Amino acid sequence: MTTPRQPLSFGAPVAGPIPTGAPRFPGTRIAGPGPARQQQRLEPQFAALQEALQAGRVDVDGDTTEADPELVVVFDLAAPVAEFARAAARVPGLEFLLEVDGDEFAADDDFHPVRDGEPTDDAVSDSLYVVMSNNQAVVELLALFARWQENRQAAMPFGLAPLRDVFELLREVRRWGPQDRVRETGLLERWREDVAVVGQSTTMARVEIELWFRRDAARRGAAETAVQTLITDAGGQVITQAAITGIGYHAILADLPYSQVEAVLDRGPDAIALLTADTIMYVSPARPMTIPAVAASDEPLDSTAFSAKPTDQRPRIALLDGLPMAGHIALAERLVIDDPDEIATSYTAPQMQHGTAMASLICHGDLNAAGESTQRRVYVRPIMQPHPFNGQEETVLRDRLLVDLIHEAFRRIFERHGQHDPVAPSVRIINLSIGDPIQMFVRRISPLAKLLDWLAHTYNILILVSAGNHAIDADIPAAALLDADELRRAVGTAMYEQARRRRLLSPAEAVNVISVGALHIDAASTPTSDTVLDTTDIGMPALYSPVGFGHRNSVKPEILLPGGRSLHQRPPAAEGTTTLYPAETTITGPGMRVAAPGRGGALNGTTYLHGTSNATAMATRTADHILNVLETLRAVDGEPPFASAEYHPVLTKALLVHAATWGPMRDGLTRAIVGGEDLTRRAISQLLGYGAVDLDRVISATSTRVLLLGAGSITADQRHTFELPLPGSLAATTDWRRLTITLAWLSPVNTATRRHRMARLSFDPPRQPLGVDRLEAEARVSRNGTVQHEILEGQRAVAFAAADAIEINVDCRVDAGRLAAPVRYGLAATLEVAPTIRVDIHQEVRQQLKVRLRTRTR
Repeated sequence: MTTPRQPLSFGAPVAGPIPTGAPRFPGTRIAGPGPARQQQRLEPQFAALQEALQAGRVDVDGDTTEADPELVVVFDLAAPVAEFARAAARVPGLEFLLEVDGDEFAADDDFHPVRDGEPTDDAVSDSLYVVMSNNQAVVELLALFARWQENRQAAMPFGLAPLRDVFELLREVRRWGPQDRVRETGLLERWREDVAVVGQSTTMARVEIELWFRRDAARRGAAETAVQTLITDAGGQVITQAAITGIGYHAILADLPYSQVEAVLDRGPDAIALLTADTIMYVSPARPMTIPAVAASDEPLDSTAFSAKPTDQRPRIALLDGLPMAGHIALAERLVIDDPDEIATSYTAPQMQHGTAMASLICHGDLNAAGESTQRRVYVRPIMQPHPFNGQEETVLRDRLLVDLIHEAFRRIFERHGQHDPVAPSVRIINLSIGDPIQMFVRRISPLAKLLDWLAHTYNILILVSAGNHAIDADIPAAALLDADELRRAVGTAMYEQARRRRLLSPAEAVNVISVGALHIDAASTPTSDTVLDTTDIGMPALYSPVGFGHRNSVKPEILLPGGRSLHQRPPAAEGTTTLYPAETTITGPGMRVAAPGRGGALNGTTYLHGTSNATAMATRTADHILNVLETLRAVDGEPPFASAEYHPVLTKALLVHAATWGPMRDGLTRAIVGGEDLTRRAISQLLGYGAVDLDRVISATSTRVLLLGAGSITADQRHTFELPLPGSLAATTDWRRLTITLAWLSPVNTATRRHRMARLSFDPPRQPLGVDRLEAEARVSRNGTVQHEILEGQRAVAFAAADAIEINVDCRVDAGRLAAPVRYGLAATLEVAPTIRVDIHQEVRQQLKVRLRTRTR
């Protein structure tokens, strides 16, 4: 094996404008019905809005001359109109609130896609634009609508030209109603389950009420007071509230009596005043994530195993989790615990489980295959507590809005508060191994995901989030139990058929974070008991790990790391179909062996766990290693300099994904799923993301594999060009070669729009100069998040001169709003060749970089 080499630096990129004609992936045009038909369809709807406003004016105080009521209006468009928000702001009485994805509907005579000048039968996805409106605004809109009817190309007042497209594509204009307020929040489903359990109990139902965020503080205050009154009038109680201007978030945590729940289930969402209030956007069930207790194994740790302690007291990693057992021999002198909420007073030693496990994995990895321990202490902010009704479980703080709790935790880490300095400003990586079981991602990005996106960009940090865990129950043919291969194929197919119910859990859909899924692998011994079944191949995605795309079909979870094996119980003999249930393995394994409270609170206990939380902790540990290397990189005289520390978070993000590949998992899907051989690259991207991280290839190079790093800050409509020198030994050869390019950035976000991500960075993979073609992740979905990861392979003979280079062009465009400042990004590129090329390509590229630097300097 060749000695590992350090990465090389691209040096500073060449900056310029994006050339005219660069590919932009234009979408299909949607045709509307025209002015006459729109008049017929829409005038009654505008009239209904005016009637609602007039009725509201009378309802306010019985005086039709003084009150000026507002209502929330939805413009349902058959296609997005990019400048809708800006145009709405110019209509007196309109305040733009939100843009969200609507439903998919079948094309009809009124609205249908047009491709190459011909209508198609493709389905259409509508977009909902939500505004706060009053009577003056509705009158103004009717006047503009009438002008458009007379001449669809008629000039509009300054700034209102986008309204022509709005009127052309408008399917419906209506009030935001009770059904909208519970749409995809899980409220009705959760309440049905609760009532089935508690019946006529007088207990309360806790809800999170998200209000429309008003930019004016006085209006926010009035709205909050109005909702609090509705809650107390219904016999409920307000627990807490929060407003975060940076993400347009305003919410109340409250308890409602079950009479309200039953009324909604009996008569629908419009049965209670709370769900008809115009000040309310969404109402969700508030049930904090709860983690069950686990039993300690019979394998205590050797007290001498962790004698070496961290040499650097400044934490680089922050763990937001349960309270860890700081005195455990695996964690002693390794943690900085910051507990402003005094959560520790509610814990007993045996209850300190999840935080202990995550801290153990971050510091040491799987204890059955522990590698080098982290060199710095880990900052820990407890955000969980023992469950008040079941002390064997841990739950996120129940009387706090989670969005507010996480926001306050970040501010405490990075900002001065009162007379106190930031508590851990050296932190560069945040580990968040929690997921909201109520909010499985479908289309609407959650408030917590919005918050993490905003915080990642604001503080220039890498946030790692677990993708969440799902049940592994599976119905399979009983006959499959007779053959191990058939068993795994039956289980894999059953899980694939449940994919729609096994999506990401909030906040893993956040675009600026790296979401982490789990692999079915650990270092524990293989069980020999015939009472359990291992139903997945080693190294394949774990059955409990979520699948599916993230926000706007972005690749999620981006990476997979070891999370521990989960087993099934062997069911009793049966015919026809049988159901598999999970086996308990925390005492004997398999799973990842982690530190845990021992029996009686002993400080040397361990247990076996599996889950995407484990995988996220392993990703955090890997990111810490990457940062260690980045901080020690120094360019030799004559070589391009490496990027400064401000780019280390985005470079770490890029390098985590850079080592990911589908590898043998692609063929594994063929074996594990009926019809797996027919899966498209897009479908595989939904199941595997960018793939499993090869920990041996993270931020390392060899004589046959050269890794180059670049970084920069880029503005809208700008192109940065990096050059990768081509090794002369590859010219005109047919030897195998692979080019891997990964681009990562932290985008500012516009949380009121459906696009959310403001900065869209991308590169077009250079294929021809090296004779390589795209593999693995589908091209379009790889551009939808904040990490583009491309793997290209080939062995075509191509001719090039000794001084030639591949150009990697990083382009920046704007998806939503305007960029107020340049966007930081990191770039990693690896060129790898077959061992048959007995030339040191690393040295060849290194020499060419020196020549290019001298030329640019002159």
